[in-house]
Amino acid sequence: MQKELIRPLTALRFYAAFVVFSLHASMLPGLEWLGHPHAELQGRLGVSIFFVLSGFIMTYVYYGEDKYEPTRASAGRFLIARVTRIFPLHLLTMLVCLPLGLNSNTSPVQLENLPIHIALLQEWSPIGYPGPGPNKVSWTLSVEMLFYVCTPIIFALMLRAGKRKMVLLAGLFLVLAALTIHFFTTHNDPNAFIHAERAPFRLTDYLLGIMAFLFFQRSKTYSEAWKQALLPLGIAWFCGMMALEYYRDTDSGTNLWMLPGSLMVVLGTAFRRDTKSWFLASDRMVFLGEASFTFYMVHELMLRYGRQILMKLGPALGVNMDKVHLQFHWLLWIVWFVMVFVVIQFVANQVHLRFEAPMNTKGRKWLTKVFRLEKKKAPVTA
Repeated sequence: MQKELIRPLTALRFYAAFVVFSLHASMLPGLEWLGHPHAELQGRLGVSIFFVLSGFIMTYVYYGEDKYEPTRASAGRFLIARVTRIFPLHLLTMLVCLPLGLNSNTSPVQLENLPIHIALLQEWSPIGYPGPGPNKVSWTLSVEMLFYVCTPIIFALMLRAGKRKMVLLAGLFLVLAALTIHFFTTHNDPNAFIHAERAPFRLTDYLLGIMAFLFFQRSKTYSEAWKQALLPLGIAWFCGMMALEYYRDTDSGTNLWMLPGSLMVVLGTAFRRDTKSWFLASDRMVFLGEASFTFYMVHELMLRYGRQILMKLGPALGVNMDKVHLQFHWLLWIVWFVMVFVVIQFVANQVHLRFEAPMNTKGRKWLTKVFRLEKKKAPVTA
């Protein structure tokens, strides 16, 4: 299905990916300053925006104004579109990362657990731990795959609920939120391998994104002051969360605390759909948003390989890479950060154009033909 892009939301994908990158970049010598106390919240908020945005966009593209057809063919076409979007790049980056994982001293990949990582099932269970995967960021793909498997069912329930679909979704959201809080309240064993990023605990993010679209769909105008204020308020929410974590030296808890900020950021960006600002609507930012999935998938592995190379080169050049950040002016490390970003973004753009986008198109056509899910053309009347 082809729908007109909401350009600011496409650009938002890049900013969310950049926030995650800015955390992971701290693994490079000279960029350790990016890994401040409780910096993990940085990555978590970027992922939360991704998940809420995913629910919004999937509903916009596939559900629309109750246009979704609750049939096996529609569900099949939807899942094929999502599988061909995710799996080619997932398998490629996993293969590239495998040497790193097999030779890691801190989080070695276990070959017997590879099938579950290949199939992106590692985050589906709320308990247990199948071991680290080759590409560390692929855990989010596992979460997304659960979203996508549930989507045809959620859409069918929404159609059946009719005008009460928002009540249905709000009820599901509250039940899942209550179960998440109860689960983490009663399961506090640190050895049980339970964490808030498992897929069942993130369905609330996806449902909130669906509800956000339904609310957005009812809006006839986008220029009201309160709508324009949502984006800065969402950013302020996240800044407040990070400040509280830093100064109180405590974890912010489950993902539920991030959802108000994610909702305000996604809705606030959507309400700016008519903006002409370069940072939300320019062709360059929209392209970066379209390539953001590739950027997200390749950035961490490039940083890990880069660290390995620099740590081996350091002794050969007589440089202590563990203390190199103390030897130069801080402005040089900003330049270093920008250089690292530019290189990774360039690689991501090339992989997006030459691999991800073509494989997505070809894979979707091939699988649609294999499973005979082509849409039948309406007969032409004489």
